[in-house]
Amino acid sequence: MTYLHELEARDLIQQPVENFSDIYEPTAVDEIIQVTRCQPDLVQLVCYELVELLNRDIRKNRREADTAKATAQDVKEVIPVVLERGDRYFRELWTSLAESDRSLLRRIIHGQTPTQQDKGVVRKLTRKEILTQEGNAFQVPLVQKYIEQLLEEE
Repeated sequence: MTYLHELEARDLIQQPVENFSDIYEPTAVDEIIQVTRCQPDLVQLVCYELVELLNRDIRKNRREADTAKATAQDVKEVIPVVLERGDRYFRELWTSLAESDRSLLRRIIHGQTPTQQDKGVVRKLTRKEILTQEGNAFQVPLVQKYIEQLLEEE
């Protein structure tokens, strides 16, 4: 599945069901858009973890549910949980790649710029919505974060 348009993603975040409470500060919505690049599975996963975080905070601090709002900092706070809970999605993405694809992604993570010989791999990874057309950056920051984490564990 490809990315949502930004307005569709904002709608999914702010109104996933009819009469959904306004639980996000505008900066939180912007941060969700930025880290997921509007990839629907990732948008939903981040939002789910934010709702869980807010619910825990409401219970723990006995706050009124209608005053709790997720912040951009909350989005950053749930990223490790999102990477863990989304492991199946991220791992499937990683294992679906050819070794030449993974090799290029490793090099990019380590700060290297793709060479002319990488042109075909860059084109392929752009079509798979992993790299930007220039081939020197990831389209989805959460995917980059996952791969960075994966490489640290190797």
